[in-house]
Amino acid sequence: MKNESVGIQDINVIDLILIDHRYIKECVEVMIDEKADKRQKMSLAKGFLEAVHIHSQTEKKAIYAPLVSNEELHFNILEAEIEHGIIDQKIRSIKAKMARARVLRDEHEAELKVLAELIKKHIIEEESEILPKIMEAVDDATLTELGIHYMKLRKFSPRDLQDYPQLQDELIEWKDSIQKVSSEFLTKMDKFVENLQH
Repeated sequence: MKNESVGIQDINVIDLILIDHRYIKECVEVMIDEKADKRQKMSLAKGFLEAVHIHSQTEKKAIYAPLVSNEELHFNILEAEIEHGIIDQKIRSIKAKMARARVLRDEHEAELKVLAELIKKHIIEEESEILPKIMEAVDDATLTELGIHYMKLRKFSPRDLQDYPQLQDELIEWKDSIQKVSSEFLTKMDKFVENLQH
């Protein structure tokens, strides 16, 4: 009899990256918006910087390091690692400058905007080029294995999936756009969310 229990370990690495991207993209849009309230940007800044930092570190260890030797992915991964290095350096700089800030100064706002624009460009390239290439070049079992490693490093919590129905729709749209819909993904996510609630 086949094991009907599906959990965290069954979600592949692409799905996990997209879950992470969701919050980061929401923050990016606020940081780029010149009309957004400075108080709103200030309240989001710390969480945004921390989310990008954690995502970057996890992606480098769980995906880039294991796949850099893959001939089909090598150059794309080197490019992505360089972009991550630039983003990581900028995050450290902004965190240090804003450590004791109570209000968002114009200089900090400008730096956050530049960082957000870099991240937006990186995410667009990753979702439109790198992730589809990874899905083509790497078998499902390896994607799941990388997902387990990513999940452990990233330490996903139930809170990360609090907007699951909306997230599910976004993942479907993304996967449809690259012609790679995973028929099992929705079932796995349903079971995963069900397991979190018990």
